[in-house]
Amino acid sequence: MSNLTPIPGRLFHEDVAAAKPDHLALSPVLLGGGVFGFDYNTADTLKSSTPAETLRLCLRYGVTAIDTSPYYTIAEEVLGNALDEVRDEFPRSSYQIITKVGRYGRTKADGFDYSPERVRASVKKSMELLKTDYLDGLYCHDVEFVSEQIDDAGHAGWKVGPDGKLREEDLKRWGLADGDEATIRGPGDQRVLDAMATLFALKAEGVIRCVGFSGFPLPTLLRLARLVKAHLQPLDIMQSYCHHTLQNTTLATYIPLFEAAGVKQVISASPLSMGLLRNEGGQAWHPASPELLKAQAEAVAVVTKAGTTLEAVALGYGLASAGSSASHTPIVVGLSTPEEVHETMRVYAELYSNPEARAAREPGTGTFAGEAQKKQVELEGQVAEIIRKAGAFNWTWDSGV
Repeated sequence: MSNLTPIPGRLFHEDVAAAKPDHLALSPVLLGGGVFGFDYNTADTLKSSTPAETLRLCLRYGVTAIDTSPYYTIAEEVLGNALDEVRDEFPRSSYQIITKVGRYGRTKADGFDYSPERVRASVKKSMELLKTDYLDGLYCHDVEFVSEQIDDAGHAGWKVGPDGKLREEDLKRWGLADGDEATIRGPGDQRVLDAMATLFALKAEGVIRCVGFSGFPLPTLLRLARLVKAHLQPLDIMQSYCHHTLQNTTLATYIPLFEAAGVKQVISASPLSMGLLRNEGGQAWHPASPELLKAQAEAVAVVTKAGTTLEAVALGYGLASAGSSASHTPIVVGLSTPEEVHETMRVYAELYSNPEARAAREPGTGTFAGEAQKKQVELEGQVAEIIRKAGAFNWTWDSGV
């Protein structure tokens, strides 16, 4: 059996029961449940004791929130069984579950159902699989596949200028100008509003504590956050992924705009860019461009020469907050094994034992005293520069188009 003793002990001490209304008491790191499905692991691993051991160790470190989805193949079932196994040590009140509705298949044509009836049925099924009678958080999953597409908001390219800022002309063409907040652009937007209305109703019924949506293209997510606020009420939670990494730091630019749209908590996911920022690279299905793949290979050579791995450097940056210290931005990390949990917590303890060190920064910047921290910042800068020279820094791939 793996070593399930936390080293150097419990890192996070958030009181789950002490969360403010419409907020979740989230530690800086959340456990990403996608790894408990077939996209990232084999049937043999998922049927073994590894998921329960991984979960127990996460909870012992104080990682007390879990993010999952029906879309992640059998992840909800695997997590439900694992949660049942650790219930002797961790009762339901000691952790938080966030799952999703709306996405159930691979394609835009037949993988989505945002109807109120399916939303309610999906919530019921998820709670059965996860062995709970309430959910702490619920997202409409990959909302850009259902909403209307505005100009090139969801297409591959850059969603900030070369200076990392948004341009007025981009705000206008993406439907983000002042006065556009309540504009319903078509039936897709109405389906999103209907689904969100159902989520807010389930919240009022006490089934869910916080609601919101998740997705990839930040301009689309921002437009929809403003739309939902204008027609219903502000989002409690919102999750984006792959926008706070060594390859893409765009989330930092958008966070103040999400907050202005009333979003109470912004959560980031996938600091390794869906597995791309690892020595072994991403899965075959990863949508990285040829330029980005070439930069990844060059970055691996640099960090290997320095005696570390690309995933360690990428994780060290991704564990920092994407927002200011006042805008605490938790990060969802997929952890498949106890060894991965230990390594992630080691990196966190080494770099961010002082919580103030998590404040937002660009790769390769920050004032740190320790040698490990200085090495981390130096390698961050080198990796980011490789990606910049390849023309792939802050580049995003198609999503929802």
